[in-house]
Amino acid sequence: MGKVKEPDYTLNVFHHKDKETNVRSVVFLVQTTKVFVSFQYDILLQAKQEGDAVHIKVQGLHAPELLMPGSGPARGRLEFPHLHGRYKVIVSKQDRTVNAFEIDISKDDVKLLKSPEHPFIAASTEAVELR
Repeated sequence: MGKVKEPDYTLNVFHHKDKETNVRSVVFLVQTTKVFVSFQYDILLQAKQEGDAVHIKVQGLHAPELLMPGSGPARGRLEFPHLHGRYKVIVSKQDRTVNAFEIDISKDDVKLLKSPEHPFIAASTEAVELR
C-alpha cells in the first residue's frame, strides 16, 4: 500500500458579499498547498456552469502583472452570483485528472456533501479572506 499523496490544491466554497456593490455571490477559491516565497502567483481558471454542474479547469500558474514581492499560495478565484441548491463541482487539471464534489448551497450556508477518496484538491466550505 503506497503513501497517500497530499492534495496539490485546496478549494474553498463560501458566500461573499462585495463591500462596494453589496452583491452576494458564491466564491470558489482555488489555492496551491505549496507556498511560494518570492511572488504571489495567480492560478488561471476556466469555469462554466451547466444546470446543476459547475466545471472548473485549473490551467496553470501565471505571474502577476505587477511583480510585487510577497509570499503565499498561488490563488485563483471564481464568483457565481446566482447559485442555490445542490451542485456537482467537477475540477480538472491539465493532465486530465478529475475530482468531483457535491455541495449544497442555501441562502446563508454552503455544505460539502461528498468528496473523492484521494483528491488532488481538498474542498472546504470555510470562508477565506479575499485579497
